[in-house]
Amino acid sequence: MSSVWEKVLQHKKWIIIGLICIASAAGGVYLYKSKPAPVTAGPTVKVERGDVRSVVSATGTISPVTIVDISSKISGLIKEMKVKENDQVTVGQVLLTLDDTHLQALVKQAQARLANVASIYGRTQQLQGMGAVSNQALDTSRSDYMVAEASYEDALSQLNETVIRSPINGKVIGKPTPAGQAVAPGVSTPMVLLTVADLSRMQIETQVDESDIGKIQVGQKVTFTVDAYPAKTFSGVVANVSQKANVVSNVVYYKVLVDVDAAENLLKPTMTARVSINVAESKNTLMVPLAAVKSANGEKYVVVVTNGKNQNSPVTTGITSEDKVEILSGLAEGDQIVASSAKAQTPDASKGGGMMPRGPAGI
Repeated sequence: MSSVWEKVLQHKKWIIIGLICIASAAGGVYLYKSKPAPVTAGPTVKVERGDVRSVVSATGTISPVTIVDISSKISGLIKEMKVKENDQVTVGQVLLTLDDTHLQALVKQAQARLANVASIYGRTQQLQGMGAVSNQALDTSRSDYMVAEASYEDALSQLNETVIRSPINGKVIGKPTPAGQAVAPGVSTPMVLLTVADLSRMQIETQVDESDIGKIQVGQKVTFTVDAYPAKTFSGVVANVSQKANVVSNVVYYKVLVDVDAAENLLKPTMTARVSINVAESKNTLMVPLAAVKSANGEKYVVVVTNGKNQNSPVTTGITSEDKVEILSGLAEGDQIVASSAKAQTPDASKGGGMMPRGPAGI
């Protein structure tokens, strides 16, 4: 009997030892799981003040505000082209002349006929005053005179059209049509003999997506660059926003015209411009790197470093640029924050919880 009892006690001892080991292991696992999750490390920066700009980017083509294609109103041959490419011209300057031999003859004929008809009309008036001719004869003579006068004026007008002058101050762009070339007027597509452009005033025509067009207003400042001068930034201002849409590949665009500021005659027609339209700007405002701001559960926050500990701090943001965010509330100038937007996680958050973690990291 005693030997049996001794065996029971011996087994009970080992059972108790086993239970103690199990409890110790469970406690160790609990303590391990309760240990704060490590905080993701990252570079830190200070909250600072500066200027934040929100821009709409687009690509456009540079062209002169005033550009005129010169053509002829009459048919003929170019007698002399008086300008060449890149010549500077002024208003009224003769650009070219057409052969006027035939028109000179027509003017002389029309002038002679007008003189003859005018003489007849004068005598008819005298005779009608004496009652020697009828009123009908006077009317016929007057009509002949008016027709002859119109013919003379038409011939003279055509003769004047053989001298083609510049309608604007500007520069000849492109190679003019050479002398000896036959020209003819056109109704829908006139023959262009040369082109004159005022290069002192340039503009950019660009297309803005419908998702951004609501931000664009006349008068907004613009900066842009061109491939010819990659290190130089030019400026301008929005001059017009079209109300007519242009659909390309099922995407809706609106034309925006930008007047270019004086550019030291560096810009040339048809250059491609990469445009940034300044749609909003805050000066001397609190700002942080864009990468530092995170969102969770509809709220925005940054990770603030205080006494070596990371803490998620809710913030209210304003204007966003390509790499900066305006901070309206939640931070103070000089606050140290994690620039890489590292998340101060709790164990629950690391399992995918939807709530924004609050308080010191690991608590």
